[in-house]
Amino acid sequence: MNPSIAARDRRQIEPVGLIGLGLMGRGIAACLLSQGLEVRAYNRTARRAQDSIPHIEKALRELVGRKLAPAGRLREWKRKFHLVGSVKELSPCRFVIESVKEDLPLKRRIYGELEAAVPAGTVIASNTSSLPITVLQAGRRRPERFIGMHWGEPAQVMRYLEVIPGRQTCPRAVRLTRRLGEICGKEPTVLRQDIRGFLSNRMMYAMIREACYLVEAGIADIETVDKSFRNDMGWWALLAGPFRWMDLTGIPAYAAVMEGLLPKLCNTKSVPRLMRNVVAGGATGIANARGFYRYTKASARRWEHAWVEFTYDMRRLAEKYAKKKIDHG
Repeated sequence: MNPSIAARDRRQIEPVGLIGLGLMGRGIAACLLSQGLEVRAYNRTARRAQDSIPHIEKALRELVGRKLAPAGRLREWKRKFHLVGSVKELSPCRFVIESVKEDLPLKRRIYGELEAAVPAGTVIASNTSSLPITVLQAGRRRPERFIGMHWGEPAQVMRYLEVIPGRQTCPRAVRLTRRLGEICGKEPTVLRQDIRGFLSNRMMYAMIREACYLVEAGIADIETVDKSFRNDMGWWALLAGPFRWMDLTGIPAYAAVMEGLLPKLCNTKSVPRLMRNVVAGGATGIANARGFYRYTKASARRWEHAWVEFTYDMRRLAEKYAKKKIDHG
């Protein structure tokens, strides 16, 4: 891209505001700071805001150590990162990312404060994972500037980013959201329509529902289902999505299988019993070393570390094949 255009885009984005410094928020902060962007961040709980600082620094050290960010970012990030005590202090921001929990009344309350604080041209993006953006736009003073910006986890590493315009989102908001994603090293996917769950979550939850059904029906245990998924779809999914995979392996076979298989797939509208039971038992997963699998605290930490390492490895592999420019020529 023309350097003057890139500089102009950055001027329309900086400083970037961030609301919410939980697991996702601090990863987003690290990603923004790794690109030298100025960030103003707010969290309702001051303690969580302060607790985010060592996590952000650790993430930046990893990015620099893996040569995904220049060494200078470690020297400058604290000068570019500003914790603020209220939404009002986000008033200088040209772009704001909201990353609080999936609580519609909470989001609406924050948007009311935010609209009163930031300039009319500031884009407001929600890191929601499922709420329709059109619903979030409802009742806003300037609904055209609201947009969805669904980040992957860990946000500072993954190339994944969904950009979801609502019915009233203007082209400028779409363009700047996409550009911010590109500046952050993402490969943004822009949806044509606003739909609950967007693209990746709709596909993922269909898979999770079927996986739970296979276990509940006694067809296989949890470990076997995981192994089968890992050794099949997990093998090819980074290189090829479902449509490319059908191209590579023969489309007619899939049509023939669908004819008999689709009527047999699980189509329940409720949360699977298996998942309800795990949640009711107090398990949150790796965070408290209790989930579908049994963990010690040490093994939970090892799995968490393995996930981070694997994510960096997959990013390198994705970038390697992107450089091959398979689709060109």
